Amino acid sequence: MIDLTTYWAPLLHIYQPPTQDLNVLKKINKECYIPLFSILEDYENIKICLNINGVLIELLYEYDLSGTVDQLKNLVSENKIEIVGTAKYHPILPLIPKKEARHQIQLNEELNRREFGRWKRIGFFPPEMAISGGAAKYIRQLGYKWVIMSGIACPIDWPYDQIYCSPNGLQLFFRDDILSNKISFKDTSAKIFVKSLQEIFQPKNKQMVKSTKEINKYIITAMDGETFGHHIKNYERTFLKKVLDLIFEEEKIKIISISELDRHFPISSKKIIPRESSWSTTYEDIQDGIPYPLWKHPNNTIHKYYWKIMNSLNNLMNLADNLDLTTDWEIKNYYDTSRHFYNRGIYSCPTWWSNPRNGMWSPNLIYKGIDLLMRAALNAQMALVHAGKSDLGEGYCDSISYYHGLLFMELNTITKRNLKKDTKNKNS
Repeated sequence: MIDLTTYWAPLLHIYQPPTQDLNVLKKINKECYIPLFSILEDYENIKICLNINGVLIELLYEYDLSGTVDQLKNLVSENKIEIVGTAKYHPILPLIPKKEARHQIQLNEELNRREFGRWKRIGFFPPEMAISGGAAKYIRQLGYKWVIMSGIACPIDWPYDQIYCSPNGLQLFFRDDILSNKISFKDTSAKIFVKSLQEIFQPKNKQMVKSTKEINKYIITAMDGETFGHHIKNYERTFLKKVLDLIFEEEKIKIISISELDRHFPISSKKIIPRESSWSTTYEDIQDGIPYPLWKHPNNTIHKYYWKIMNSLNNLMNLADNLDLTTDWEIKNYYDTSRHFYNRGIYSCPTWWSNPRNGMWSPNLIYKGIDLLMRAALNAQMALVHAGKSDLGEGYCDSISYYHGLLFMELNTITKRNLKKDTKNKNS
């Protein structure tokens, strides 16, 4: 058979919400971040793309865990890790106003430049791999070279030997969902995974091999970095280290950064727009017109009330954004406070925890996010009051208060319903 070279481009994503509990963060840091980075330090010829949302870096500093940041900086300085761009507080970009999406991305860029020196816009990881044509467009406009998405976002033939671009020139990379999920859910071993890299996309028929020209291929895997050590205990040693050892003994597989793929593979003449989707979206979701089901599902009442609150809050923040902050210290103080809570409050976790049918249900973790939004609304309105423009925001405040009450009652209703189901299942 023809020997083909497989370029494996791995990406890891690590993130913790702005409301994360200190003890939980310390546990994850001990179980995952420190041992994961220590494994990567042991290898010379390794190149991994890493997304770390700026909020996690700030949390590590805030809770005196800066040693982990130092570990990461060393890996970056040794070119073992390439830091990609993202949105600082992990919002679902297609679901928030474009202005706020750009603001979140720019906040993260400021932190990356501060922490990683000569950091440049090259690759981009949209939180939860939630993408749309519009998001891809402004990611390119901001100066990024490529974006990573779920495989389900690819609307045409799978690009294992060429690279697709969007109409405005953004390189579109799609993770192999099957292989990535097999790793994430411990559904493969190191040996089987490496064998998969060797054999994937190879012709099965010997006659086909004879008539097939020799080509290289690339495979991208992407998953939560917390998979290694936190979600699956010691997985950084029992899987990742074994994979790296096997690959470094295998000449036909090379580990490469996603940013380097265009040095080895041609750019396709086809221009495509990615499907609206996330890495949790199924084909059934796309057929039903629900591209971001875990964060905005039409049959989810919590989601409905949440986005009603967000729509009114966005309008309220637009009013506050247009205030003259130089005339009165109180106006600026209230505005800055509203921005502080709003920037953090649009993170993705509250709606993710609002999916009882999928087993993701936590009233307290939902309300941690709602509390940030309510504080943002309060301070935005106080800024308007001190500017003598309170009447402009009162309608939005009334709407926020109304849907906040409905959401609060729905938390109670769903919890009671869940308890009844649990009781029924125990007695059956």
